[in-house]
Amino acid sequence: MKKILLILLLSTAYNATAQNLHLYGGADYTEYLGCLDCSRFDSKSIWNAFGDYGSSFSNTSIWNDYNNYGDPNKKLSPWNEITNTPPKILDDKGKFLGYLTANTSLKERSLTRLATELVKNYKVIPKDLGKWYKKLITDYSKL
Repeated sequence: MKKILLILLLSTAYNATAQNLHLYGGADYTEYLGCLDCSRFDSKSIWNAFGDYGSSFSNTSIWNDYNNYGDPNKKLSPWNEITNTPPKILDDKGKFLGYLTANTSLKERSLTRLATELVKNYKVIPKDLGKWYKKLITDYSKL
């Protein structure tokens, strides 16, 4: 019984302090590009196909193939393999957690499972945001 209570207490403490991950891009990193791990129904989520950050038609979405952030040939895109200016990942308090980038030689690129999977699958993820959200955020957080 004590073990169960301790696990519950630790789990509650972790959830109370868990922070969301946010993307910022642009030449000066002031353009908000969405929340990486928020609910897929959150208007700020990159997983919300109807929001500014998840729509494949939005100028602030990494899923838009025709903007500065979704086109792998643009220097601000996380999918560009040679860029030195990919989006930054920050927590709620503004702490820098690495770059979301396909540039494997960039020193401070994020090597988290989420960042790695986003980069590896960026072409197919927008075709089914719900499935990928479940796979990368919901199911993974249960492990």
